[in-house]
Amino acid sequence: MKITNRFSMAAAIAVCTSPLVASAQSNEDTHHQIDQIIVTASPLRSTVEQLAQPITVIRGDELIKKQSTSIGEMLSQEPGLSSTYFGPIASRPVIRGQYGERVSVLINGLDVLDASGFSEDHQVTTDGLLSESIEIIRGPATLLYGSGAAGGLINVVDTRLPEQAIDRPFSGGVAVGADTAAGNREVAIRSLLVGNGINGSGSSTLSFDYFRRSTNNITIPGFAESAAFIAAEEAEEAELPLLLDPGRDDDHDDEEEVFGLVDNTDSGTSGAAVGASFIGDRGFFSASLSGFDSEYGIPGHHHHEEEEEEEDHDEEEEAVRIDLQQRRIDVKGEYNLDGKFISDIHYRAAVNDYTHTEFEGAETGTVFKVKGSDNRLELRHVPWGNLAGAIGIQYKQVDFAAIGEEAFVPASDTSRFSLFAFEELRPNDSWILQASARVESQKITGAALSQQYDNSAFGASVGAIWRPIEDIRISANLAFTERHPTATELYASGPHLATQRYERGSTVLGNGFLELEESTNLDLTVHGDTVGLEWSITGFVNSVDNYITLQPTALELDHMTVFDYGQSDVKFYGIEAQALFELWDRDDSHLHLSVFTDFVHAEQSASGTYLSRIPPSRVGLELHGGWNQFDVSLDATFAADQDKITAYELPTEGYTLLNLSVNYAFDDPDLYLFVRGSNLLDEEIRQHTSPLKDLIPLPGRSLHVGLRYEF
Repeated sequence: MKITNRFSMAAAIAVCTSPLVASAQSNEDTHHQIDQIIVTASPLRSTVEQLAQPITVIRGDELIKKQSTSIGEMLSQEPGLSSTYFGPIASRPVIRGQYGERVSVLINGLDVLDASGFSEDHQVTTDGLLSESIEIIRGPATLLYGSGAAGGLINVVDTRLPEQAIDRPFSGGVAVGADTAAGNREVAIRSLLVGNGINGSGSSTLSFDYFRRSTNNITIPGFAESAAFIAAEEAEEAELPLLLDPGRDDDHDDEEEVFGLVDNTDSGTSGAAVGASFIGDRGFFSASLSGFDSEYGIPGHHHHEEEEEEEDHDEEEEAVRIDLQQRRIDVKGEYNLDGKFISDIHYRAAVNDYTHTEFEGAETGTVFKVKGSDNRLELRHVPWGNLAGAIGIQYKQVDFAAIGEEAFVPASDTSRFSLFAFEELRPNDSWILQASARVESQKITGAALSQQYDNSAFGASVGAIWRPIEDIRISANLAFTERHPTATELYASGPHLATQRYERGSTVLGNGFLELEESTNLDLTVHGDTVGLEWSITGFVNSVDNYITLQPTALELDHMTVFDYGQSDVKFYGIEAQALFELWDRDDSHLHLSVFTDFVHAEQSASGTYLSRIPPSRVGLELHGGWNQFDVSLDATFAADQDKITAYELPTEGYTLLNLSVNYAFDDPDLYLFVRGSNLLDEEIRQHTSPLKDLIPLPGRSLHVGLRYEF
């Protein structure tokens, strides 16, 4: 059966199963409590149901079952999300078709301060093994966290900075796991030691955590290169007029096609943190020191010495590996003033020192350094009747430098200073009205920069949540935001070998500074929760003027196609939806059926040209049941072909992803065993959002076994 037929069948099943396909975030028995989860990224610490913008929170057993080798792959099956898959380690989230420096990844509400947004082969320096929850904000989150969140944000929340006293003197957890497709072996340890009665009041907490993960070269179902890519190569050899991927290797004829196993995808990653907190009657103060170390290979990323390449194309290529270190200090505090105007003060700050070195065989290639800080101060004012809100300032500074052959962006210092406000009015039990605004000033300076960037951006939004009846909630959010161009978009000049492109920024082209991106985004969500059924459906429209794009030219430099940064007006629209049906619900057993679908369309407004790397439409089904201590889930995701592509892309075939999970909770409720089979059909699955989609598929059939113990 063709993949498109499978997708049509799945869509028909979903439509017949539910009048509205929608969004329930968890398959646990407590799924109806999901709306009561506090969103820490919200200035007022609101719950999911109290925010007009689409937000998902993943936590608990659902978070454990989604564990993967990277944050991108961990979230890639969530509605509206995909990943930039550059191997099992370097994978960043994609939200509604937007990626890179348009999607912020945060740790406890502050930027990760790494180089992962700069290039897809760079790892995100946070790991889901130690996370307590993950918050996903879809659509522009610029008003909350600045220009870097123009497409959305991911906030990873851990236990390193506790805010509340713990009711026992010692607690912690241990998790171990392994899988077959990537040879993954992982272990994580977390502990909290509490002392009470410091100086007669309050309590102190010492925290420690550690994790380690190692992987082997990944196994794949067939050939590493896609059928479309091989056909394009053969067509060019026959001098047929078929467009090729600009990142192709001209020496493809001399290479042996990779089958079954992808070399240079092994890795070793570890991290640890120590922290201390003091929690008193009127607030708390927490601080932690953490380290993140990783060493991993870059698949499909090889180098020749240029002179040798000209003399002998058969010269063996050198594999590229990255050695990464990050050291970070985080502090967080809250104090209740109990004043007449300001009720609470919240402060968060992070200071970071990040370095990664790319090795070409035994030789040092390019070294990337990121030193920066992120500081955020929020003041919540005393409620004025039914009006509550907060004002705040944020200052983020990033000193970036790259040294070596791949330093295609000069050293720069980017600083952003922002003022923001968030207000919420509750006139009655049926309505919640919200408004926010943000002013952000950005400067980019550097000794090697021909021009210094200095500009301000503004954004504002209004939202409403209306509950016409008890079981229905309707929310809408309209946002106008401006986004600054990044240092890469302005100053890039040279070969970007990870994506096999020669990139040129606007100032290098003599076009001066790019204009601010101006986005007008509307989200509309309808959510229902009745006996036996919970559902929601979200539709969005995002019109962006001066959208910054990277477009190919007819030029070639350093054996690579030249890509130039420019601007055009674009529009995004789509749907994210999910539903959960209670087929059987008893004290000792339950059976649920969940359905989801997502869809995003993106094109240039004037020409109708499709944007690159937009994920395909998907439909998913999951049957989840529990009996006493057993918990079983069978889920299938059907992805359509993606043939709405730009001139320099190749189409991507759809797929069926079938997974089976079996979990067991021992008599001790804090001991949990899970077994998960992934990609049981051993399908060739390629993420259209990945720059390596035609060179490397996702891993094949895999068995993942894990054990978690809380004490």
